[in-house]
Amino acid sequence: MQYIPKSGDSELGMALYLSAHLRGTGGRIKVGAEDFIVSEVPDLPAKKEDGRFLICRVGSTNWETNRLIRELSRRLSISRKRIGFAGTKDKRAVTHQFMSFDGVGPEIITSLNVRDVTIEPIHRSARQISIGDLWGNDFDVVVRDCDVFGSELLSSAKAIFDSLSAEGGFPNFFGVQRFGSLRPNTHLVGLKIIKKDFEGAVHAYAGNPGESEDETVRRARLMFDGGESPSDVLSVLPGVMTFERTMLQHLVSHPGDYIGSLRQLPPNMLMMFVHALQGKLFNEIICDRIRAGLRLDTPEIGDIILAARENGLPDRERRITVDGTNIEAVREQVRLGHGFVSAILFGWKPLFAGGVQGEIERKTVERNGLHPEDFIVPEIAECTSSGSRREMLSPVHDLNMEADGNKLKLHFRLFKGSYATSLLREVMKN
Repeated sequence: MQYIPKSGDSELGMALYLSAHLRGTGGRIKVGAEDFIVSEVPDLPAKKEDGRFLICRVGSTNWETNRLIRELSRRLSISRKRIGFAGTKDKRAVTHQFMSFDGVGPEIITSLNVRDVTIEPIHRSARQISIGDLWGNDFDVVVRDCDVFGSELLSSAKAIFDSLSAEGGFPNFFGVQRFGSLRPNTHLVGLKIIKKDFEGAVHAYAGNPGESEDETVRRARLMFDGGESPSDVLSVLPGVMTFERTMLQHLVSHPGDYIGSLRQLPPNMLMMFVHALQGKLFNEIICDRIRAGLRLDTPEIGDIILAARENGLPDRERRITVDGTNIEAVREQVRLGHGFVSAILFGWKPLFAGGVQGEIERKTVERNGLHPEDFIVPEIAECTSSGSRREMLSPVHDLNMEADGNKLKLHFRLFKGSYATSLLREVMKN
């Protein structure tokens, strides 16, 4: 029997499982925030006693990173640009991450009283924390209400992890958080932006209600999509919807300025929309390679390999093209964990593979009706993307698992940029 993903996964490009021959455990994640604990494995800026940046460890419960930074910048009366962070975290979780604060003293930081947030100063540094300043993340996850119990549950999970290990890891899909957990639509916003339909992009984000959203939020979004004035929509939209409110408030004072409305969002959020579109294409390419009968851990002629750094992470700037003269040597290096087979993140400066992989990449881009020039967005420079390449497999480190009745407890460590939910979907298959 081959297990098939739900339609929602397929709409985001995740149309298959690598362990499709094995039954999943079923179950539910994130029943409570404490069931999903994410702890950054940092690569922090060096200590400097008189440095202008205060490096802190930040713990939070049920705070999405962008909204947390918005709240911290408001409480500190500083620009959000003065708060640095290494990676974004999903809302429904307990997270331990690192941030830097420009020109803020430890006595001010420790005096903050933000709901479900703790901030611990670590040291001062000469530079701020930037996106990517981490090795990866540790995850402690509880999967509740599984379909099987006890030893059978443990055996089922072990069989899946063993199968993935034999494949070199799990498919490095962009997980549902990239697209929006409650309302997976960020790639749709990105598509509107690169096609220069900025009004459509505003409606895709501020309108376009999700089925799982609060009824009041759904009503406000439907009002906006139905043509009601932004001021009327604001009278209904809950205050916690801060980004949507800011966008609509701009339209009240600047009617028809949809570019300006989008620019009310943080730059990293604007980038996220285009990256989500690139992520959907990337997910499709992984599936098409698997369907073509090619392994994700075995280089073929034409593949582009990302060399590994000394710390084991893939270096997306050090690329090796596989040809008839080096294929055996490259395969051996990949087998040893010194390289990773990659797929394209399509942008205005695309670097396509050759061989079968290149054919797959070009067909996927063509199927989606995209062109390099689409990814040049002069109106919103943050949304311009040259593209890159990304590893198609993610290894699993430090795995531990325990079954308690129909509850599965997992601990594992993943590379930065890899999604725990993409691993868990292989395990749960629901």
